[in-house]
Amino acid sequence: MHAVLERVVSQMSSEVLSLNAETTQLHPNGLAYKWSAQQVVEHLVLGYRLTSSALETRLNKGRLSRKRKRTYLQWSLQLMILTFGKLPRGVPALDELMPVAGSFAAMDGQQLGNLIRQEMDAMDKLFDACRRKFGMERVAVHPFLGPLRVDQWRRFHVVHGLHHLTQLRSVIEQVAPMRVPAPIAGPTLVEKLHVPAQRPLA
Repeated sequence: MHAVLERVVSQMSSEVLSLNAETTQLHPNGLAYKWSAQQVVEHLVLGYRLTSSALETRLNKGRLSRKRKRTYLQWSLQLMILTFGKLPRGVPALDELMPVAGSFAAMDGQQLGNLIRQEMDAMDKLFDACRRKFGMERVAVHPFLGPLRVDQWRRFHVVHGLHHLTQLRSVIEQVAPMRVPAPIAGPTLVEKLHVPAQRPLA
């Protein structure tokens, strides 16, 4: 897997690793319209699958999409997201990327981490195949950003992933039990080093 995508996968997996299947289903403040930890991961996985489908279509047809010109809006969004790494606020997710109850079985953190890695890896293999076949051409069309090259697709999924990593951390902070630091057992550092007690000033 490409290093930039591996970094995102590793961060996501690390965040959810300790969660059990019950915790991954909890909604912040019990509000069903707020995504659970699993729903955040599902949204990302659905995005990877949608991209993979678009790439497979191009590879199967053996040619690029005829839509290779960008509108001014698409150019602006590409500049904002791909160059400056900022996703616009208030833009709703595509219907195809909305988590639907029951579409995925309830999973614990380790299973979610494995799922996101598996789907990202499958998508990245298609990126490599498109790069070999089409070079630096714009290989597939993003619904909002328009036609993108392979490197731009990877950049998009990094920015999108980091955006939802922040969301995921917020969800976990609200639904996961507080981690209690382990008590320090044994002699203190002062005792180990035989540091004498502070003498009173003369």
